[in-house]
Amino acid sequence: MIRETILGSGSAGNACVFENGETMILVDAGLSCGQINKRMQSRGLDPQDLDACLVTHEHTDHILGLRVLAARYQVPLFFHPATHNATRQQLAGSEMINYFELGEIFELGSIEIQSVPTLHDAAAPTGFLLRSKGVSVGYLTDLGAVTEDNFLMMREVDHLVMEANHDREMLWEGPYPPHLKRRVDSRHGHLSNDDSAEFIHLLNKLGRLRSVTLAHLSEQNNRPAVARSAVESKQDREIQLRIAQQANPLETLTVESAS
Repeated sequence: MIRETILGSGSAGNACVFENGETMILVDAGLSCGQINKRMQSRGLDPQDLDACLVTHEHTDHILGLRVLAARYQVPLFFHPATHNATRQQLAGSEMINYFELGEIFELGSIEIQSVPTLHDAAAPTGFLLRSKGVSVGYLTDLGAVTEDNFLMMREVDHLVMEANHDREMLWEGPYPPHLKRRVDSRHGHLSNDDSAEFIHLLNKLGRLRSVTLAHLSEQNNRPAVARSAVESKQDREIQLRIAQQANPLETLTVESAS
């Protein structure tokens, strides 16, 4: 069993808690420490219980509250070395730093973690695969394209947090300047609804995926109903689908073994 609580997701800040009753892990601290505390408390979680914070990459919407969180709650931080190097100016230098390599498998308490390399314009962007007691959960946000390795690593997940950043038509007809549109829609930018839908379809058809949380939706270039329609229209069989929000945490989801 793994419980997932997305505290907030989008271009203004990202943070998600995974826990199994024994170990509690935060993925990214892109909200202020105060907001992380407030939103965790609203879902019955205590930041004092955090065993670690995993960092996907160095962009501000993923590390905004990292320095204060680490100092206030003595939370160990886990980075790829290149990501840590890219965040040094935002840290105090006294944090408890731990490193992982891309693709590495390591344990945090009773949860097994695997780093999943992703395509994004950052030093060493990564997603994560979490396993606990027969349950697997994937976390893939901030990627411009899905690789074969991403598919192979995520094929056995029961649940997936998956980026569905933009509707391509809304992006290209919207107000962003041309260089930003090109960046978002590139292989090292952000995943469109259609690309996310295709990947979810593959996992739903060939793997054991049963539920998905769509994440990192653009407030400018997407809408929840548009993302949901794009994903649902591509599925051959029913899948539980929910959509993360920027302003509020989602209700906690419990992922259990299908057996």
